[in-house]
Amino acid sequence: MPRLIDHNERRERLAEATWRVIVRDGVSGASVRTIAAEAGQSTGSLRHIFPTHSELLVFALKLVIERATARVTALPPGPTAVATVQAVAAELLPLDRDRRAEMEVYLALFTAANADPKLRVPRDEAHLRMRESARWMIAQLDNGTDLDPGADRELEAARLHALIDGLAAHLIYEGAAADPSWARRALARHIGSLAAPGGPHSETTASGRR
Repeated sequence: MPRLIDHNERRERLAEATWRVIVRDGVSGASVRTIAAEAGQSTGSLRHIFPTHSELLVFALKLVIERATARVTALPPGPTAVATVQAVAAELLPLDRDRRAEMEVYLALFTAANADPKLRVPRDEAHLRMRESARWMIAQLDNGTDLDPGADRELEAARLHALIDGLAAHLIYEGAAADPSWARRALARHIGSLAAPGGPHSETTASGRR
């Protein structure tokens, strides 16, 4: 068991080194040699753990997804369905340094997957998982108050998914120094707009969880 734990830790440290290189130099600069140097290891040691460059990138992408999933899963329920959904959706946005770095890596590898079939599998799985999360959020709002009874749940899940993806991309493009509060307000405004017109939670404007 100790050897297994040590092996897993080394894999995660190499993935984190890969993240740092991608954020700094882009995917094109994330060579085995550069990543090994960033991690303070020899290329031979790295290749012992990840025999191919593609395997390392796949693991790096999967680790981004796993950590985001773990954070969302650990969120406590909010006092209302709207508060819970806002918290979950906001957790998926790059609103702090760590989440920003992860999102930069995610977007870079998401694009790189177009040329790497092995990256397409975790990329497509992440897309499907995000859609399922959006469906779950819409289902939470479908409580007779927070979602218009005439709403198309699948369409609203697709809209929420697209909004979160779009907000995340805009926050990355704007740069770390930009104030991200507008994204939280936009998210809260959209979630509030899903309620039946005139309902108690219609057009909720409370800010999302940071």
